[in-house]
Amino acid sequence: MMLGCIATMQLDGLTMELIHKDSPQSPLYPGNLPPGEQILQPAACPFAGLHHQTSMMSTNKAVMNRMMSPLTSYGDPFLFLAQVGVGSFQEKSHRTHFKTYYFQIDTGNELSWIQCEGCQNKGNMCFPHKDPPYPSSQSKSYYPVSCNQHSFCEPNQCKEGLCAYNVTYGPGSYTSGNLANETFTFYSNHGKHTALKSISFGCSTDSRNMIYAFLLDKNPVSGVLGMGWGPRSFLAQLGSISHGKFSYCITANNTHNTYLRFGKHVVKSKNLQTTKIMQVKPSAAYHVNLLGISVNGVKLNITKTDLAVRKDGSRGCIIDAGTLATLLVKPIFDTLHTALANHLSSNQNLKRWVIHKLHKDLCYEQLSDAGRKNLPVVTFHLENADLEVKPEAIFLFREFEGKNVFCLSMLSDDSKTIIGAYQQMKQKFVYDTKARVLSFGPEDCEKNG
Repeated sequence: MMLGCIATMQLDGLTMELIHKDSPQSPLYPGNLPPGEQILQPAACPFAGLHHQTSMMSTNKAVMNRMMSPLTSYGDPFLFLAQVGVGSFQEKSHRTHFKTYYFQIDTGNELSWIQCEGCQNKGNMCFPHKDPPYPSSQSKSYYPVSCNQHSFCEPNQCKEGLCAYNVTYGPGSYTSGNLANETFTFYSNHGKHTALKSISFGCSTDSRNMIYAFLLDKNPVSGVLGMGWGPRSFLAQLGSISHGKFSYCITANNTHNTYLRFGKHVVKSKNLQTTKIMQVKPSAAYHVNLLGISVNGVKLNITKTDLAVRKDGSRGCIIDAGTLATLLVKPIFDTLHTALANHLSSNQNLKRWVIHKLHKDLCYEQLSDAGRKNLPVVTFHLENADLEVKPEAIFLFREFEGKNVFCLSMLSDDSKTIIGAYQQMKQKFVYDTKARVLSFGPEDCEKNG
């Protein structure tokens, strides 16, 4: 936790640096941890990310064993973190300071929230964290929202006279607490800290089975910055600062950070494709029309019923930077898995690896450098646009037991197809929620597109 001085200024846009979890600026970077505290990355949870994932804490032993492969895991449940200053605290010098916390960017949910000190009360639960929970009672700018006194309150959803909230991320995984208004401060590209007052957020006082738990007391994530559809999202609350528009570009190089840009700070790019984005209520995620999938230009035999949204809100396709590995509903996953396996079986410089009998891994050992040649390209055919995913974003390449091995970095899911962060690498994405369009295209993200 760090302190910083608060300043205010008029904005026509906003730029936030996103810190790659493995970069030297990250709190998880080994060089930034005291000796003996370097995190041994548990090869845990290939179903990383917040959305539609089964909580590790509530998973039975058989399923947990299936999730523990050192090759098919994706490490931490996030790829990038954002530093956000929260609150207004009076110091002895009479200057007002904020406290800095790390947030995960969440494009699949609406509400932003931070773990607050109330989680330490009897009957409540905190998820493990390297710092104490947010001391909301000490902040001069913290104002809890009284029951039914704000348009963001759910009717008659109250607790102890305050407007209550509950966000569920999966079976047994949720965070709950009260809504409040607070000052959020960001380091702007003007070289000053920029304070945004009266941001509505959730002050989390009870969290269960959060996916950050496996990092134990090394977990740096204090909360989530909600960027999905809905009036309570951080994006919507920025109003004229964002004009409903934001962009990001995910780097493949973990030593480089990237930027989340809003409003007029979104850099214009040429030759971007455009597709429609939709909201399928009650979800706050960004849905796109997925029409089909190809492997090396050959379209797969996928039925429309597996691609379309059902009446209960299942199926369909979401694009989400908060989910690491792409999830595909089982019929689509099985078809893609078979097509990739057939393609790779003809490569004599590869040897198939079976890591778990319980999990349908698609892994190969490279017998020579030629094993990485002629790997397939996967194309997601969206409405009026094609998202082409190169081999380095289809497979996860690792050195394991002295061998060069790679595995498919997509997973099967029971209900949803989600195009995740790994498959978005080296592409710029621009969300325009007012026009309801998503623009994207190849970009050198290390140049902060």
